[in-house]
Amino acid sequence: MSCILFGRVVASRLTRTRACSHALNTEVLNDARLSKFVINLDEKNRAFLEYSIDQERKVINFQHTFVPDAAKGKGLGKILTKAAFQYAIEHNLKVKLECKVHPKIL
Repeated sequence: MSCILFGRVVASRLTRTRACSHALNTEVLNDARLSKFVINLDEKNRAFLEYSIDQERKVINFQHTFVPDAAKGKGLGKILTKAAFQYAIEHNLKVKLECKVHPKIL
């Protein structure tokens, strides 16, 4: 199975699962300048997934996910991962996983 097809399968699985947001803001923004997908929880707190892109090889590397303690267990890591996979699909990028959260939710 190609990496792109695998990414589509993972994204479809993540779409079918329901993440519990408990009224938290779950809008994911791509901060390309910082290479992070971000959910701004309030003025001081944000959940994020750090990435890097190798344009030559067309690979996005998911490096690190962070969710503040107060927001853990609400599915924010899954929401960030879904957005990151969707970005990879839309930009025809292969995915490399380094972050430990991703194998847990795949």
